[in-house]
Amino acid sequence: MSKWWLERLQNFLQSTLDWIKAVQGKSPRSEANAFLQKDVHVPTPIVAAGALAALFIVLVPRVGFQLIHLVALAGILTLLLVFFVLYFRMDLPQFVHDDEAVFLTGLCVVLGALFVEASLSFPSVSFAAIPLGAIAILVTLLLHMRLALLISVVLSLLAGTLYHYSLDVTLALFSGSAAGILAARHVRTRGDILRAGFHVAWVTFAVLLVTDALQGHFVSFSAMNSWILLPQAGWAILGGLLSAGVALALLPFLESFFSRITNITLLELGDFNRPLLRRLMIEAPGTYHHTLLVAALAEQAAEAVGANSLLARVGMYYHDIGKMLHPEYFIENQTMRRNAKEKPEHHDKLNPSISSLVILSHVKDGMALARAYNVPQDIARFIPEHHGTSLIKYFYVQALAQDEEEAEAAESSYRYPGPRPHSKETAIGMMADSVEAASRALEEPTYERLHALVEKIVFSKLEDNQFDACPLTIQDLRTIIKSFAQSLSAIYHVRIEYPEMQNPR
Repeated sequence: MSKWWLERLQNFLQSTLDWIKAVQGKSPRSEANAFLQKDVHVPTPIVAAGALAALFIVLVPRVGFQLIHLVALAGILTLLLVFFVLYFRMDLPQFVHDDEAVFLTGLCVVLGALFVEASLSFPSVSFAAIPLGAIAILVTLLLHMRLALLISVVLSLLAGTLYHYSLDVTLALFSGSAAGILAARHVRTRGDILRAGFHVAWVTFAVLLVTDALQGHFVSFSAMNSWILLPQAGWAILGGLLSAGVALALLPFLESFFSRITNITLLELGDFNRPLLRRLMIEAPGTYHHTLLVAALAEQAAEAVGANSLLARVGMYYHDIGKMLHPEYFIENQTMRRNAKEKPEHHDKLNPSISSLVILSHVKDGMALARAYNVPQDIARFIPEHHGTSLIKYFYVQALAQDEEEAEAAESSYRYPGPRPHSKETAIGMMADSVEAASRALEEPTYERLHALVEKIVFSKLEDNQFDACPLTIQDLRTIIKSFAQSLSAIYHVRIEYPEMQNPR
C-alpha cells in the first residue's frame, strides 16, 4: 500500500475517532447546538459511505443476490462515489467539507433511485411519471444548478439501465429534469415551482413524441391520433405534477433540516410585516432607514459581482436588529443632534471603554433576538460578520487622547468579536454598512468624492485583514467600489430649487 493511501486512511480513521469522542463527550444536559455552528459534525467520509450503502440496499433487490451481481453493483457505486468526490473537489470545493451538503446530495440520489424502483414495481405505470424532476428542482434550489444537472444525468442513466437499457427512458427523464433545473433557477415563489413542474411535463412529452417518431411508431402525421397521444400526454402531465408536488412537500423539511435557505424563504424573511422587522421599524426608526439604504447598496453590489443579491439584501435587513434594545445610543436614532460633529449626548457621561461596550453589545443582542425569532443561520451570520473584527475607531481615538499607552495595550477590547466575513454577501454587507455611514458626513458628495471615499474605506478593510476568510478578489473589490459610488451618487443627487408661485392679484 502506497504512502498516499496510508495517509488517506489515517485521516479517515482520525476524523472518525474525533467524531466518536465528540458524541460520547456530549452531555444530554448541555445546551443546544451553537447558533452559528454545530457542536458535532459527522465526518463527510462517513456521510458519503452511508449514502453509498443506502443506494446499494435500494438497488440490490433489482440486480439480484448473486455474488457476481453484488460485486458488479458495488464496483459501479464505488466508481460513482469517486466521480462525485472528484467533481466536488474540482467544481464545488465549498461542499467538500460540508457534511450537510454531502448528506443532502446522497439523500437526493437515493430518493431518485427509490422513485425509479417504485415505478418498476408497478408495470402499468409509465416511466414518464417518475418524478425525477423533483430531485432536479430540489438540488437546484438547495445546493447548486451544476450539481443538479450531474445528479439528473446519473439518475436518468440509472432509470434507463433498469428499464432494460432503454435510451428512450434516459432521454425523456433527463430532458424533463433539465427543464426543471432551468425553470428552478428563477424560482421566487412557491407558484414558480408549479410552473417548473409544467415545464418538466411538456418537455418530457415532446421528447416522447420525438423518440416515438424516430422509432417509426408514426407512419405519418395523420397516424398521430388521440389513442397514442393522450396516454403519453397524461403520463407526462402526471410526472410534472408529481415533480412539483414532491418538491413543494419536501422543500420546507429539507431546507430546515440541512440549514439551507432558498429564494422563497428569503422573500418571506424580507417582509417588513414580520414581527422582528416591524419592531425595528417602530423602536429604532433611524436604524430602519439606515438598513433600507445599506440593503439597497449591498444588493446592487452583489449583483455586480455575481453573488446572491437577494441574500445580501435580506441579510442586511437583519444586520442591526440588536440596536433596537438600546436605540438611543446609536447616532442614527439620536434625533436631537444638530450636526454630525456634535458629541453623542448619551455617551457624554460614559468613558470610551464603557461606550465601546455599549456599542459592542448590539451584536450580542442581535444574535439573541435572531435566536428568539428563529432567524435562519444564513441570515443571522450577517449580524456578527458585517462588523468582523473591525475597530470601533471613534471611541478608540478618544481613549488614545485620554491615556495613549493604556488604550494601545487594550486595543483588542475596542474591536468587535467577529467572526470575519466568510462569504461574498456578508463581506459586501460589511463594506456597504461602512460606506453608507461615512457618506453621510461627506460635504458636497460628488461622484468623484464618493468614489474616493468608498475606495479608501474598502481598502482600509482589506488592509485590516477583514476579507481573509471570504472569496473576494481584487477585481471584485474594484467592481464593488464602482457600484457603491454609483448608488451613493444617485442617493445624494443634486436637487434644483423650485420657485414659489406668485400670489394672484
